[in-house]
Amino acid sequence: MISGLPLVSIITPVYNGAEFIEELILSVKTQDYPNIEHIILDDGSSDNGATVEVLKKYLHLRWWSRPNQGQYATMNDGLLSAKGEFVCFVSADDVLLPHAVKTVVDFLASHPEADGVFGLTDYMDEQGNLLTLPVLFPQAPFHLIKYFAHVLHCSFYIKRSCFGQFDLLFDPSLKYAGDYEWMTRMTHYPLKIGRVGQKLSRIRIHPSQTSQLNGSSGLQEIEGVYKRHKVNIPLRKLALLVYFFYYRFWEIGQKYKQGGFGALFAHVSKFLKKFSLVF
Repeated sequence: MISGLPLVSIITPVYNGAEFIEELILSVKTQDYPNIEHIILDDGSSDNGATVEVLKKYLHLRWWSRPNQGQYATMNDGLLSAKGEFVCFVSADDVLLPHAVKTVVDFLASHPEADGVFGLTDYMDEQGNLLTLPVLFPQAPFHLIKYFAHVLHCSFYIKRSCFGQFDLLFDPSLKYAGDYEWMTRMTHYPLKIGRVGQKLSRIRIHPSQTSQLNGSSGLQEIEGVYKRHKVNIPLRKLALLVYFFYYRFWEIGQKYKQGGFGALFAHVSKFLKKFSLVF
């Protein structure tokens, strides 16, 4: 600890992440909370050393390279090497927002009964421009994660001691849905997870991210998670249907703001054409 301040471990797995990881490193380094360790595991990057060259620039990091073992096995290794009282997993193409760590530590200090806490998450495009996307029920209780998937791991902090009490390591057999399975599994344990109303992180939406490249495979994994954890499928589908209409109405409103009735008509016509092709 520094002057009684608990250590916070930020854990980042990276594979060929030279394009974005420096922005993440700086977002952690410039936090206004002084007691942070940033652990970065290079999971066998094959980019001719570009990722490693970025990591070498920052002497405060705890980082190492190893043969590729996959995202969730790498996150487990980062956790097992962490020394912090609280841990958070942040992907190499995402960033922490200013004051995020201090906000979390202040909350947990004033709520000693809490095992963890989550906050809100922003979105950005490949160039780092802020994206305004609707999130349905962003401050719903944590135990509804299985239905709303409203908590992202980059805005979620948990006490490291919980990993010794419960089965909370990631499932390394998964490739795409491991974070969703991880947090869904948490709902089976008597964990007390609080929430803060502030935005804690920003995730990047871009074509080369895993979720964009492997959409169908990811959906298959999520279906497997539903079965494993006995998720109420009709209720989950209802939540997805509500979000679908919520998003479409939001999208219509955005198009009208941007271009009036002409843009709105063009957008609706395009959507109906796609809809007719599908059905």
